[in-house]
Amino acid sequence: MKASGPALARSSLFLAVAVFVSACISPGDIINPVFGCAKVNPEALKHVNWTRVPEINVRIRHDEFSPMVIRMRQGWPYVFRLRTRDDAGHTFSAGDFFRRVAVIQKSIGGEVEENPCFGSIWVPPRQTVELRLVAVVDGRYEFEDNPIYVFGGFMDGPNGVIIIEERTPRI
Repeated sequence: MKASGPALARSSLFLAVAVFVSACISPGDIINPVFGCAKVNPEALKHVNWTRVPEINVRIRHDEFSPMVIRMRQGWPYVFRLRTRDDAGHTFSAGDFFRRVAVIQKSIGGEVEENPCFGSIWVPPRQTVELRLVAVVDGRYEFEDNPIYVFGGFMDGPNGVIIIEERTPRI
């Protein structure tokens, strides 16, 4: 019985920390900030017509992302929308992806934030988060719905992948 005392105390402490962290998250919050986000030339952005760029719409329903595979091209601007149709909010965790794209603008519920830098974003129930971004670095980036991915024990693997294809020069 003595051996279970310290283990029980550690489990209780772990649960208390997890509850505290999840209580700090409110709709629209940026959950995991990242440092050193990609940037683009502000002069180049002046020439982007955001009403004519490719749109990527990601739907979250019954805890699943659709589409699960997203393709982008390096150097292109995109309007990236995350929409949940569930009665519960979801987290779009993609730290590597958000470090390698330049997020120009984030909007949710009428609130617009210019040049945000984050690793995960909370999508409130039955709402849409819209990001204006430029795919800067090519590669393969996984995403998942996991607000507390710091604790490795809660991870159950990726829910999808974003592939940014390398920009090929024209000959």
